[in-house]
Amino acid sequence: MSGATGRRRFLRHVGTLAAATVVPWTHAASGTAAAHRTWDVIVVGAGTAGMPLAIFAARRGGRVLLIEAAPRTGGTLLLSSGQMSAAGTKLQRSLGIDDTPQEHYDDVMRISGNTANPEILRLAVDHAAAAADWLMDCGFKIRAGHPVLSGGHDPYSKRRYFWGERGGLSVLEVLERELQPEIDRGGVTLLLGTQVTSLVQASAGGPVSGVVARGGDMRTETHLGRSVVLTCGGYISNAGMFEQFEGVRDYGDTVSSFSRGAGITMGVAAGGYVRGQECHQPLFNAVLASNTVPSPLLLHLLTDPAHRPAWEIWVNVRGERFLREDTPSFDEKEKALARQPEERCWVILDDAILQASPSLSREWSKDDIIAAFGVYPLFYKAATLAGLAEVTGVDPAGLRKSVLDYNRAQAEGRDSFGREHMPLPIAKPPFYAVRMQGYYLLDTAGLGVDSRLRVVARDRTPIPNLYAAGELLGMAALQGRSYCGGMSVTPALAFGRLLGESILPLKS
Repeated sequence: MSGATGRRRFLRHVGTLAAATVVPWTHAASGTAAAHRTWDVIVVGAGTAGMPLAIFAARRGGRVLLIEAAPRTGGTLLLSSGQMSAAGTKLQRSLGIDDTPQEHYDDVMRISGNTANPEILRLAVDHAAAAADWLMDCGFKIRAGHPVLSGGHDPYSKRRYFWGERGGLSVLEVLERELQPEIDRGGVTLLLGTQVTSLVQASAGGPVSGVVARGGDMRTETHLGRSVVLTCGGYISNAGMFEQFEGVRDYGDTVSSFSRGAGITMGVAAGGYVRGQECHQPLFNAVLASNTVPSPLLLHLLTDPAHRPAWEIWVNVRGERFLREDTPSFDEKEKALARQPEERCWVILDDAILQASPSLSREWSKDDIIAAFGVYPLFYKAATLAGLAEVTGVDPAGLRKSVLDYNRAQAEGRDSFGREHMPLPIAKPPFYAVRMQGYYLLDTAGLGVDSRLRVVARDRTPIPNLYAAGELLGMAALQGRSYCGGMSVTPALAFGRLLGESILPLKS
């Protein structure tokens, strides 16, 4: 495949994802929001948590108003890889895998260094299997060979990690199919392209009794409800809020443009608070398309030694190596990158390594990679190390020292970082660099909730009638300062289903 062909394929992929976020769901809502004076449940956000919540609440006889700011349902599932994990599933039992929620809990705590929220994590693992079983009973098609131990994150101790052939779209297809009958019979009224602007509440901390929403025609309406559930995503597309809670700029444009922190704003105004900011951690291995902020992702580099052992070295802006490049731990790489200025580093190699090593990316061929130098802004080439330092902005003295030290270690077979795979020195001009940038698919911080998913004040007092689920809870609650496979999509599904089954009293 030529470099041009690879780039066209990448742009087609990005265009497909972008289109998916704006094409309205053809099975539109039936009825109008004025059909009931007071709703049993108002759900703000028709995504991974909001859709199952609406489905199960309607099946219990509830009158549900489901409001979505985007022109279609799905939320982050339209862009997500849809990775899930659950212990004690029917799938595992059919394969002879003996697994329990306690083992799942222990694995997340091990990977996260005991930084996940014990209360919320326990709730998630205890209800994950039921949510996964329901999804598969409804026709979800699992990817061949799954479940697995790992994939992009540090491994679990048991095979409980799985996803579908079409990523998040595989999950969305099931949810839309299950939601449509509830819309058709009038149990759920769905409002698309409608922005909830505030909660109805006499005073902060008091009972929430509805929402104020603005439709595409810019008219504002008040909808009253016995319970309001915020499932409207996080703040990752709100640059100011992201920097406030994460402490860094969001360099990568990677998620839905509707994740603008509306749920955070409303939850805090209602008397809630935000927790988990201390657990910020970037993902590792992205190359951005440009120097603009935020920039779309261009591609992911292969940094997992199980698929491509490192031939290069990685340096920060001071030209210093900061990590054993062939470490098998994703978590170790992510934590190391978080300590570097602007959460970025440069992959440094020479012509001999470029020609002899496998492609730097699974997404592009080796020819595509070679052709990228001098074409893409964050692919650099120079005749000397000093020249490479100049075009990258890396400190020249630091870069020269790091290369000399590495070459000495490669010749002697002993590296100060403990690296084992060192096939070639970095010595043959021209020299090359690729800038890797930390990026984010999830928010770290989120609204504080209790074990019943009620939004709470800092003193743990629940705000009456107000609940939250999904990404709005923040990554830290479920994964701490780490990334644990499947611990975003599955808890959102599980919590949505749990609320749908419990938020209403049983009807006689």
